[in-house]
Amino acid sequence: MDWLDGVINRLFARRSSLDQSLLLYLFIGVLAVAFTTLITVSICVSWERLIIMPDFKESSYWEYLTWTPPVKSSRTIQMLELIRQYSIFLYVFLGIYIATKLFYRKRILQPIRILEKSIEQIEQGNYHQPVYYNTYDEFEKTSLGLDHLRLTLQTNQKELNKLYHDQKKVNAAFSHDLRTPLATIQNNLELLEAYFEQDCLSQEAFEKSARKIKDSITRLNSFSKTMHQLQKLEDRPLQKTLQPLSRIEEHVLDLGRLRSEKELILTKEYPRITTKYDGHLINEVVENLLNNAYRFAEKTISITITLQEQLLIIYVKDDGPGFSKKELLTATEPYYSQNKSSHFGLGLTIAEALAQKHGGNLKIANSLEGGAIVSAVFSLKD
Repeated sequence: MDWLDGVINRLFARRSSLDQSLLLYLFIGVLAVAFTTLITVSICVSWERLIIMPDFKESSYWEYLTWTPPVKSSRTIQMLELIRQYSIFLYVFLGIYIATKLFYRKRILQPIRILEKSIEQIEQGNYHQPVYYNTYDEFEKTSLGLDHLRLTLQTNQKELNKLYHDQKKVNAAFSHDLRTPLATIQNNLELLEAYFEQDCLSQEAFEKSARKIKDSITRLNSFSKTMHQLQKLEDRPLQKTLQPLSRIEEHVLDLGRLRSEKELILTKEYPRITTKYDGHLINEVVENLLNNAYRFAEKTISITITLQEQLLIIYVKDDGPGFSKKELLTATEPYYSQNKSSHFGLGLTIAEALAQKHGGNLKIANSLEGGAIVSAVFSLKD
């Protein structure tokens, strides 16, 4: 029945649902049953007339098919009549069986195997193999849904990997900084113990060691608060409200009036529009960037607010020493240096986390004219 399979494949080049496909398979099966029945009846009649009436005259095709032998005493005639009358039932059974078998194999089993293989790949964590089954039926809709699930899982896996990588960086940074205060506490306690056992602990030595231990404990408390603050950022919801974009500009000007020790230059490159955004979140990012700029600027800080399509971009530039090569790679990591001349700090870490929560990012660079430039990008899409 390869010819039937080929005919059906050509017919299914057009779009069809499963119920339409089944009807088409059955319809072709009925045509095949009718055709084979006519051939079988024609052969039986030919043999019967050849046996009984070898010199019969030509007649119409219908009369030929409906012709009945006048004598049925011959066993051969009886066998041919039996085949002639009951072959249609056999052909109907075979036609339905073959049509449904082809339908199941082509339109049910094949997509199920494809979906099973795709599900197996997803279970193994392989989200790079697309789920594709293009037949315009219900299974195609299922494959599209499964492919959407694959893409969702792939995105979630990337986010989890990023969170895991970020958490490792945070843990490594804190482990690095925790070693120093812990070592200081341990060394000074051992020193006090040694002095006490030798009965030579002076007031000056005691106060010096106690001050170092106290400073180290203060640093440990600071690290603990920082970790808590970073955890709160993860749980902070994004609350977009409809408001004028100019409120960000007003907040920047208010901050500039509060800190008049250095000149703040504001440049606006956006139309007067009202849109949805989280004003408190963006203002917090601006405050962190300005605090960092005020810390390192010599005289002037420039801030530019621009709008590109549905992205709000805020540039903060200072005329300070700029970022070192190392800081350009690690400035937004939560690495807490006690070196006040460094651009490292929690402010950029918080600013980056908040910008990403608003669908954007944070980038740092050095200006060709000298000084550091930090750009915060926020998505204004609903």
